[in-house]
Amino acid sequence: SREQKKALRMCAEAAWRLGRWNDLDKYSSELVHGQRNLATGAHGSSGGPSARDGNLPRVDFEGAFFSAVLHIHREEWHMAAEAIDAARKAMDGRFTALMAESYNRAYPSMVTAQTLAEMEEIIEYQKVERGSHASAHRHPANRLNSAEARERLLSVWRDRLAGCRFDAEVHSSIMAVRSLILSPTDEVDATLTLSELSRQAQRFKLAERVLLDPLEKLGADLNGAVFGFGLAENLDLRAELQDVMKRVPTPRIIDDLVINENVSYLPNYGQFHHQWSKELVEEAGGLERLTIQHKLYFAFLKHLWLTDRREEALHRLNRLCDVVDLTTHCESIEDNSLRSACWLELGEWKIEENITPNAFISEPLQVEVLSEFKRATLMDGGYKAWHNWALLNFRIAQQLNESDDGNGNKRKGVPVSSSQRNHVVVAIKSFVSAISLGTKRWSASVQQDMLNFLTCLFQYGEQSAIANIINECVESVPIETWLGVLPQLLARIHIKSPSIRSVLHPLLVRLGEKHPQALMYPLSVLLKSPVIERKSAAESLMNSLRSHSSALVEEALMVSSELIRVAILWLETWHEGLEEASRLYFGEGNVSGMLDLLLPLHEKLEKGAETQRESEFIKTFGSDLAQADQHLKDYIRLFNEGGENIPTGSNSSSSYDGQGRHIRQNEEAETAMNKAWDIYYTVFRRINKQLPALTKLELSDCSPALSRARGLELGVPGSYRVDGSYVKIEKFIPSVQVITSKQRPRKITLRGSDGKDYVFLLKGHEDLRQDERVMQLFGLVNALLERDRQTKKHDLRIQRYAVSPLSHNCGLVGWVPHTDTLHSLIRDYRQTKKIPLNQEHREMLRIAPDYEQ
Repeated sequence: SREQKKALRMCAEAAWRLGRWNDLDKYSSELVHGQRNLATGAHGSSGGPSARDGNLPRVDFEGAFFSAVLHIHREEWHMAAEAIDAARKAMDGRFTALMAESYNRAYPSMVTAQTLAEMEEIIEYQKVERGSHASAHRHPANRLNSAEARERLLSVWRDRLAGCRFDAEVHSSIMAVRSLILSPTDEVDATLTLSELSRQAQRFKLAERVLLDPLEKLGADLNGAVFGFGLAENLDLRAELQDVMKRVPTPRIIDDLVINENVSYLPNYGQFHHQWSKELVEEAGGLERLTIQHKLYFAFLKHLWLTDRREEALHRLNRLCDVVDLTTHCESIEDNSLRSACWLELGEWKIEENITPNAFISEPLQVEVLSEFKRATLMDGGYKAWHNWALLNFRIAQQLNESDDGNGNKRKGVPVSSSQRNHVVVAIKSFVSAISLGTKRWSASVQQDMLNFLTCLFQYGEQSAIANIINECVESVPIETWLGVLPQLLARIHIKSPSIRSVLHPLLVRLGEKHPQALMYPLSVLLKSPVIERKSAAESLMNSLRSHSSALVEEALMVSSELIRVAILWLETWHEGLEEASRLYFGEGNVSGMLDLLLPLHEKLEKGAETQRESEFIKTFGSDLAQADQHLKDYIRLFNEGGENIPTGSNSSSSYDGQGRHIRQNEEAETAMNKAWDIYYTVFRRINKQLPALTKLELSDCSPALSRARGLELGVPGSYRVDGSYVKIEKFIPSVQVITSKQRPRKITLRGSDGKDYVFLLKGHEDLRQDERVMQLFGLVNALLERDRQTKKHDLRIQRYAVSPLSHNCGLVGWVPHTDTLHSLIRDYRQTKKIPLNQEHREMLRIAPDYEQ
């Protein structure tokens, strides 16, 4: 029956994994369904029909597969080859059908096909190995080299496994087949990966057995001296630090750990320690076996920690750190990665176990964790060591920054103590070291390091000494790295502190020299900033860019200003302006605010038209708006003559003299204002009727400059890459679609130098600078999702698109094709179900019919 077959398959799998070959022989025989059994065929004649000539009776896949495993173990290669062929034939039909459906559905079968191929590779290797023993008496040139064949096979297998999906079932099936010739000392990294994947798949027992089985085969005692038990008591490896903590004030120890390269109270190994190390190596059976045992045991401890056996894991890791540190030093092991990883993990676990994320770190705990992280950095622990060392010092500096000064007052953001300054300086240097060592794997953490580095600059950079150190460190970081935090750099371009400016502005100038394209669009936004200091700083930086990229700067300014002109026509500018002015005047009584809004619009109108659309606007509304402008000027003149302040909503009361002269002038002013608003109301109504007809624009009418632009040096927004590559703007497609939503955004198309069309949403009346930061955040989230194997397996990521602000109320958004708005999805659904689109509004009116009254 199907249930019996399933049980037999599970029994055969268990017998194979446990190495019970007689049981595997029995279960695989049962799986062949009474046909000529491949597993026992080795005891009969081998001259009968074989799978290779197609005469072998067709057998079940499981029976053929487990028979092949058994024959390989027994080195019955001919029968193993027959079984592999039979297994291929058994899976052929299903595999072909699944491949026609989808790659994902066929993937498990592809892995099975790979394991069959690897079985054949094992057979070939076993033949070479046997042949090398038989040819031992031959000349070396004619002798088969099994060691080379083994290394070549392992290299191919490593590459193949690296390309496989990170899935526990996939790795488990592959490693099980390879275990036919691999010993516990082979492919340790693959074993560690399998354990981690099994734990992520919630298969905790398997994750543990994958680590403990090789340790048992290596004869390791989990409570023995090889793993640090009984070691520290005999060698006093931590006695010096404990003794110093009793004699020396804790803050002084912390300062020594932070600023001194070699701290005297860290272990100094002598002859006695070297003797102990040799004994440990002998007990483990050699240095290579000792290292493998330590790697497997360290992974086992991480498994204990992640399965909530934290107390045991921390206790055991404390001891393992000592023995790994001892043997690595005394045996002069060049690879310090395990040594560094042990100390880092111990420090992280202590912080996680003893304090909450935002709590203060006590001074005794600071000493312990600083000493552990210090050891990791002294051993060239790579990116992670410097990242953790920097973060810890940064956290302690922030902690000191937030502490009281003794009088109940919080300290300011400037280091006042030498201890705090030490932590800040070390954090800055360590962040730079981490950034320099960071790779794509750590991209999310490198981004965090960059932002923390900038926090140090903006929070502590007012001190010239710290600013000088930051300046030195900035020079050592590749200039391309700063492109990832360019929005943060430009956001502080107007900062007043001379010491911070001495770091920030030269850095931006260097960025502009190497990557001028990256600064074009952001700087064009700052040039339109209402903040005078920011605008002035942007102009200074733009002038430096002009010295080497003059044509590019002019193109950027032209494209930016013309896109804004297309995004917000005069018709829309006046519509929005009159609507806001009406609210200020009639709603708040703020005449001054209203004038501040309308007078610049009139000034712009007086300068004259530059495009066909603007000319049509002046022709239609120019005379009316000129009259309204004159009424506003009369209003201002009458108020100025009376020596009164124009009402702002809070000071609208007037003073009176005995003759009532002010009253008469106020009345005249009010008359002038009423006349102006009569005109504005008429203009507003006429504009309101024209706006719905605004569905399409021609660039020749609203922006001749963009219409004529050809072969620009300026890049397509969002196309610039860190390596300096980008797509240039070839031209702008002349027709622009106006989307009929509230803000009437434009759908504009740019043709790139690569011949492709790039579609953007040109949005007016909206500040996109925050959207730009959100896209930056999504990039960080995607990097975190990419780094985690569980989320990467499901291809989890957030769809990003280019966001390029052009001013504080206008910008470009990359068009995402094949998407729908929520409104369209709801509309389509309700139409199919015959539900009114405004069902909610109807329900509200039914429940509360008099609400609006």
